[in-house]
Amino acid sequence: MKMTADIKMQIEAIKNPGRINALDFGDTVLLTDGWKGPYIQKDKALINLDKIRHPDTIKDNFNPNRIKLFKIKMTKHLLVTTAGRIVRRFDTEENEHIWVRNDWINEYDNAFSYATEETKQSVIPIGINGAPMGVVLCMHIDNEDN
Repeated sequence: MKMTADIKMQIEAIKNPGRINALDFGDTVLLTDGWKGPYIQKDKALINLDKIRHPDTIKDNFNPNRIKLFKIKMTKHLLVTTAGRIVRRFDTEENEHIWVRNDWINEYDNAFSYATEETKQSVIPIGINGAPMGVVLCMHIDNEDN
């Protein structure tokens, strides 16, 4: 059985609670390490969310109830960065490219589709029910020779 993003992040929150933030959006929480994070229903959380750090101010940018999503397409284009990380390309409807770490996006293998928000700074996996599953921030690629 492959571990999903929500289980992995909850395990990380148990091991290092000071490294993880919980952004509270009512009945849903975004558990994040600053680069990626799953949305978790509070009643389905396996950990005590009160022990996780809650930032004083929360921007509404990634509120799953209010976020405006734009459909993007996952491609088979992969690059190896100079740091040795593998990144995957997503294409917007305007033919813009968004690159994210492949290992992070693979944590959402059960995603039905993918979207981005207005700034195109992240990839948001969408579940079969149409709800956002999490957020993965993009990487900047300088010389794209594809």
